[in-house]
Amino acid sequence: MNSVGLLVLMVQQNQQHARLEQTEVRLTDVEQSSVVEFLQEVPGRAAGIRANVGEQQPQYQYQYQYSRNKRSEKKLEQELHHEPHQEDGQELYQQEVSQEVGEDTEKKMKHELKHKHRHSHSYHKAHVQDDMMTMMTYSMVPLPGADGLPGHNGTDGLPGMNGPPGADGKRGKKPAGETGEPGEKGEQGEPGPPGEKGQPSNDVIIECLIKSLINPRNVTKMESTFGTWMKDTAQLNDERIWVAEHFSRVVKEYASIASFENNSSEIVDVRKFYYGCGHTVHNGSFYYHMAGSSSIAFDFHTRKLHTLSIDNALHHSLAYLLYNSKTYFKFAADENGLWLIFASSVDESITVAQLDQKTFSVTSYINTTYPRTKAGNAFIACGVLYVTDTKDTRVTFAFDLLKGKPVNVTFDLRSPGGVLAMLSYSPKDRHLYVWDQSYVRLYVVHFI
Repeated sequence: MNSVGLLVLMVQQNQQHARLEQTEVRLTDVEQSSVVEFLQEVPGRAAGIRANVGEQQPQYQYQYQYSRNKRSEKKLEQELHHEPHQEDGQELYQQEVSQEVGEDTEKKMKHELKHKHRHSHSYHKAHVQDDMMTMMTYSMVPLPGADGLPGHNGTDGLPGMNGPPGADGKRGKKPAGETGEPGEKGEQGEPGPPGEKGQPSNDVIIECLIKSLINPRNVTKMESTFGTWMKDTAQLNDERIWVAEHFSRVVKEYASIASFENNSSEIVDVRKFYYGCGHTVHNGSFYYHMAGSSSIAFDFHTRKLHTLSIDNALHHSLAYLLYNSKTYFKFAADENGLWLIFASSVDESITVAQLDQKTFSVTSYINTTYPRTKAGNAFIACGVLYVTDTKDTRVTFAFDLLKGKPVNVTFDLRSPGGVLAMLSYSPKDRHLYVWDQSYVRLYVVHFI
């Protein structure tokens, strides 16, 4: 009987030990499930907590996790309270066995079972409490909050002290005003007395002073001793040639130099009789001296006449400007524009008027003080007046019209003999056009 009772007690002891192991497994599952639930819910709760930062107290941040831990703890206590009921059944069974085994053996076994139960119960309860405290401690760890909103801008500070004055800036320029309307043309003044004879000078643009005339070429022979042959001094592409013989009202027009050599021409009526050999063609107009009066201009295109009166000019009674060619007025054109050479009625000196082609008016007068009686012929090139001697063999006088003073220049022109009717310079080709003893001739102008 004692062996049977001992065997029964050993079986019961193994069963009690199995139940204790099951209780440990359930405690472990409860702990793991609480931790997993906590880790799953922490991100969502953390987002809610961050959104409500500054609106809730810190104690509410951990309320939810704490309730989860409390529920796990209650469940564990219920299981532990359920074990005494099972022990009560075991005691009833032990009473029956004690009747057979004996009082001593029963007391000894009961004492051992109670001791083991108390020891196991205390161990598991303490272990559960330690685990619960660990989870509660980690669940109470505060999470970092979200970044706060930026603060308001601060107020402006007080202005600083005034700095030292800067350096003076550059002086501004006033914009040029608009050009005013030209004033009315004033009345022509009285010619002044002749000035003192100046000394010759070479203070002029060197390249505009003529050194000599070279490469003479005869073009053709004319029937008349007196006359003028001309090309337009302004229009570069106009190759026409005009011929004006002495004292007439018609001009012969040749289409080219070949037509001139073949004497194939057209007649142009200029409406008035011209006098002398001092004519020129410039920019489509024929400038000439109307017999018995002042000068005049005829427009080839419009067929209109434009007159210009020159006061205090010798123009009749055989008081010629250029005696050899029977000329009172001589027109000239060069790089500076249009000029008119005449003899002053005040002192009979050679005077030059600069003309405005558009208005056909005088812009200035230059008195050279050179006597007309010493002149054979004259022409203007590059702003300088050149005058020949009475035999037209040599240039003996030069005057800078732009600076108003004589220039020391002389050079040979031709051999003596015969009548030199005309000398005219063309700025278009820099040639000198000559009517000499019925021959029309070209010279190349050689400048210094």
